[in-house]
Formats: sequence, C-alpha cells, structure tokens
Amino acid sequence: MHASRVLTRSLATAGAVLALSAGPWAVAAQADDGSARTTTVVGELVRAWPETPLEGRHAGETHEEPLTFVEAADGSSVRVPSGAVEGIDVGSTVEVTLGGTEDDEAAGDGYEPAHEVLDAQVVRAARPAATVPAGSVTNPVTVVMVAPRGGTPDGTALADVVATVNDDVADFWSEQTGGAVTVGVTAAHDWLTTTAGCADPTALWDEAAARVGFRAGPGRHLLLYVTGRPRDLPGCSYALAQVGTGTASGGRLYVRDDLASLVAHELGHNLGLGHSSGLQCDGTVEAPTGSTECRTAAYRDYYDVMGVSWDRAGALTAAQAARLGVLPAAAVRTAGPATTTATLAPLGTGTGTRVLRMTDAAGTDYWLEYRTAVGRDAWLADDNRYRLDSGVLLHRSGAMPDTSLLLDGSPSTAAGWETDLQTALRPGVPVVVAGGELTVTVDAVTPAGATVTVVRAAAAPAPAPVPAPTVPAPGVLSGGGTPAGAAAPASPEQAPPAADTAAPAAVVPRSVAAEGGAAQPVAPGTGAPEAGAPEGGAAQPVAPEAVAPAADAAATADPVVPVEAAAARPAGGSWATPALAAGGLLGAGGAVLVGRRLPSLRRRP
Repeated sequence: MHASRVLTRSLATAGAVLALSAGPWAVAAQADDGSARTTTVVGELVRAWPETPLEGRHAGETHEEPLTFVEAADGSSVRVPSGAVEGIDVGSTVEVTLGGTEDDEAAGDGYEPAHEVLDAQVVRAARPAATVPAGSVTNPVTVVMVAPRGGTPDGTALADVVATVNDDVADFWSEQTGGAVTVGVTAAHDWLTTTAGCADPTALWDEAAARVGFRAGPGRHLLLYVTGRPRDLPGCSYALAQVGTGTASGGRLYVRDDLASLVAHELGHNLGLGHSSGLQCDGTVEAPTGSTECRTAAYRDYYDVMGVSWDRAGALTAAQAARLGVLPAAAVRTAGPATTTATLAPLGTGTGTRVLRMTDAAGTDYWLEYRTAVGRDAWLADDNRYRLDSGVLLHRSGAMPDTSLLLDGSPSTAAGWETDLQTALRPGVPVVVAGGELTVTVDAVTPAGATVTVVRAAAAPAPAPVPAPTVPAPGVLSGGGTPAGAAAPASPEQAPPAADTAAPAAVVPRSVAAEGGAAQPVAPGTGAPEAGAPEGGAAQPVAPEAVAPAADAAATADPVVPVEAAAARPAGGSWATPALAAGGLLGAGGAVLVGRRLPSLRRRP
C-alpha cells in the first residue's frame, strides 16, 4: 500500500487504525482527541540525495538538502523534512508522529509532499553493516532498466549500462580503495514499466526489486537506469542514491545517464560519502562560522568524483578516502606540534608520501595534496576544459552533506565566485587556517613533487618573508574562525574561466579554519613515510591500510624560506573524452543523495 494513500485515509478518518505490518515496523494512524488528527509511523529512517545536472544548476534548479523518508518493512514510506529528524542516524528504526503536509522544494519538483514531524523517537539504533561474504566481487550490482509511470524507454541499451559498471566504474573503485571494494554486475534486466513513479523513489525501488527478485543484503546494490524520455518526468532527479554507512552496507540508486563518473558518484553515496564541495570566501580563505563572507558551494570540487559529475572521474580526496577507511598510512604524513616540512609526490603516482595531514586543536582535519598531470590526473595537461590548477590543494574534512571541502588558495572577491575555479595554493604565499593556529606555505613545486611547510602558531615564529613575486600576491592569505555554513551552491561557467589575477597586497592574518582534503589509495609502504623526493609512475591499486599515521616530531630547523615557483595552469585542450577508469560501490545507510554534472560531448539525461 502506498504511504501517501495510507496517510490520506488515516488523516481523514477519526479513530482509524491501519496496520501495514507487525512488530517494530507497524504503521498506525489515529485521531488523538477528535479534533487534531495525527499519524504515527514506525519504520527505518532513509535519506537520499537528489542530483541536478549542470544545465539545471545554471537555471537555478538545485537541491539544498537530502530527501528523508520513514520506510516500513512492506516498502511503504512517508517523506518527512530532513531537519525534523536531524541527528538521528540513517538506518535507525524510528517512531514519528506526523501532522499535515508541508510545501517544500522537493514537493515543487514532483516528489510526494513531506509531513510535519510532531515527535520523533528512536525505537532501535542503526545496526552496523554486516560483513560482505568473501568472493571475487565484494559489491554485486543488479541493473534494471526502468520506465516509471509516464515514461517510455529512451533507447539506452542494457549492455551499455552493464559495461559501464563492469569496466570504468569497477576499475575506479578498486583503484581508489586498494581492492577493498570490487564491483560487478551479477544480474541484469532489460526495460520494464512500473506503476510507481519517481515521486516516491522508495516505491519505485521496491517495485523494481520485486519484479526482478532482488533481495537486499550486505554489499548488494540495486541500480536502476531510469529513462530520460521525457526528461521532465515528475519527481525524477538526474540521479538519486541512498546514503549508506560503509562499504558493506549495500544500497539503492538510480541514474538517468550512462556516465561512469555519475554511477561511481552515486555508489560513493551508498558507501557513506557525502559531496566534495567548495568553500568560497570574499577575498579570503576562510571566515568565522555563520559569516556572510563565505558560502559552501555544493559539488564544487572538480578534482573529485564526489564533486560535480562530468567527463572526468577524479580521485577521491584524502578526506573522503579517510572517511571510507581506505587511506593508506604509507601515503600520509602528519604535521607535528611545531614546524613540519614535507615533500609530496603527485597524488596520481600511487607511491610515496602524497598527503600531509594537519589536525587543529579542535580536532578538525586539514589535508594538503599535490595534483598534477600524472596518472588519473593526466587530463590536467591537455584535456583541462575548466582550466583547473595543477598545484597543491587544501581541503578540510566535513560532515554530511559536504564531507570534503576544497578551500580556495587564491580567493577572489564574491563578485568573481561564479567563474573562479582556480584554487591551488600560490607558491611562496603563506596561508593562515584553523583560527590562526596553522600557517601553510608551498615552498616549491616541480613536476616530481611539491615541498610544503606547516607552522603551528603556538610553537613557531611567524613565517619567513616572501620574496617579491613576479606577479603581485598577498603576503598572507587569511580567514577567521571556522568556515561559514552552507549557502547557495556556485555554478561553474561552461566556458573556461580566465586565469585568476593576483590578489591585493599583504593582508593582516585572521583566524581561519579549513576542512576537506583530496587523496587516493596508494601502494602500501613499510614503516612511517618519509619526506623525500616522490617517486613517479602510474597510479596502481594496493591493499588498503586505514591506520592513522603517528604525529611527526617537531622540526628543529628554521622554517624554509619560500621559493617562488609557478604551478602550471594548462589551458583547455581538445575535449576528447578519454576512457575513464571507475569502479562502483554501494554502502549501507538511509540517506539519499542526488548528483550534478557538467556538460559534455556525450548526451546525458
């Protein structure tokens, strides 16, 4: 029975009790005093994030929060405002008392209306995901081609979708997790038409599952390819994925485009990852929490597959890899209590020390990584449509929905946010983050590696003076406090933006806190990683080592005098789409995330 019909009847009939299933999954409706009618629903808390294609973002069609449902054991569900159950873990069994319906953004997009939550109680805490049985495929995927109510097949071939999952998506996730997650299609079903539409995605998933015999289980994923004909089917997002709690939880998702980066992105949500987004502040790297100087721009990390979906399936940031537990200890060096200088190999090499981790007094992790045209980042050299920087990137770890934030190391004023996609730290320019606790300087950049120095304010003198650059640059880039909360996401321009101009002269440092970081699994080493010349070579999958590296001893030498070095900023070259290595995984959980994409030469829904 469809949840909205259950609620309609229960709200209209005083004293009626509708039991959809027994035990903790029972759904009941009643009138409490003959006047104010309420409904009590018991079920699993499920969240899903709806994605918007880039074209929609340019038109102002964005999703600011996930969809949240309470789903009973029989598959019936009711949508509730996400904020009303904030703080409750996905996968928990909850009992919610509901009032009337509320108009919100999702309802305007064709989803079932959300119901006001008058009370919410956790009946049973979320259970950890079970272990995936041993085998050649840890995360089996069932693919179903679906035309929801009102739609017709769009001509996409089942074989093409299966090939995308088995080739590019599987390669991506195996590489990024060091083989911990292996994806493969174990069942595939051609076009079927459902009575359920996109307005109730849980009903759509459940009907498809019942029709093809899919059964949920550890690491098992149900992937629907939803027709793109017509494009404006009510409630149909560009993609939608249930948010999981780990690599073994399994999950449900749908996509409306046969694009490897999109499928890999949605599977990342199943694994428990949020978005890789950008933090943009008005002429500074950070500003205090709640400041109007900053905004969190959803999806605005083009280097990472969990950012916007386009023709590049970018490597996971260090923040995302650490969240999954697949960031090898051998790839990471941790900044010590005073001054730390390290040489980072390009992230795409898959060997050597590639990440510098910095943790502030509040426990927030910051990450430095060097992205240049090596391995998975080879496109930065000649296929760089958006003129993204080669250079050292600064990220900060975050919470849902933005679990990785890319900080702008060469910030523009607010007027230039829309076209500013150049975010690498400028060599020789100290950047103050973490409320003034950390000062980060890129000392030198070469094709083989980048040397960086981190100074903790309480234990070291101010950074050494910066030699006069060939182009004017700020002496210190600063911010203040913790980054601001989420605001309207930024929309990248389709035309390649011009290179950033130099920022104004020296700025008095203000406190800055930054989150997020980019990294990717790499070959495990033995012992603690050393700061030395990085080794080159193509990226290669390795066994994951989710061991937090020990803090380095404080450096005793004086801070290295910054050396001016120009990081390459290649212009966009030919827009040929290379074969993408990508692998797909689904995690457990109850949140659903939606994705966005950039325009490409390939048609996408």
